[in-house]
Amino acid sequence: MPNLSASWLFQRAMSARKQAGVPPDFINDLLHANFISMQSLGEPVLRPFLQDVIQFGPLVKTLGLVMLTKPQILPSIFKQVGLPVLIDWLGHFSLLGSYTFLSIFIDPLLRPVIDTFSTETKYKWNRKLEAWKYGAGLDYKFESEEVTKST
Repeated sequence: MPNLSASWLFQRAMSARKQAGVPPDFINDLLHANFISMQSLGEPVLRPFLQDVIQFGPLVKTLGLVMLTKPQILPSIFKQVGLPVLIDWLGHFSLLGSYTFLSIFIDPLLRPVIDTFSTETKYKWNRKLEAWKYGAGLDYKFESEEVTKST
């Protein structure tokens, strides 16, 4: 589940590690930068994160905005988590992007074909499609308050 494995970097960055050599207010600054960025990007980015759902699009937007608006925090992030951990995380992040791509673009192409497969093969492919969807956090659908109120 890449959406879950991609989220562990947040826990690592937020953990207090004296030996990291980061400023004492680093965690507060990082939280502030992330939440200000997510808030400015709107509810479709902020709400999933608050519900522990990590999705590729909102994550890319948030990370990009933090890097643009608060680039001075990047060296502290590198110190806090370490380069090997960050490189490892990039693999999980790439998988999150891959699962998102597969679920959004490949799933619709495969679904009609899967119905022609044998029962066993159809079962396996349907589980794979579900893995892509859930692994990308795409089972969470943002509904604005207007949509919720009208139903």
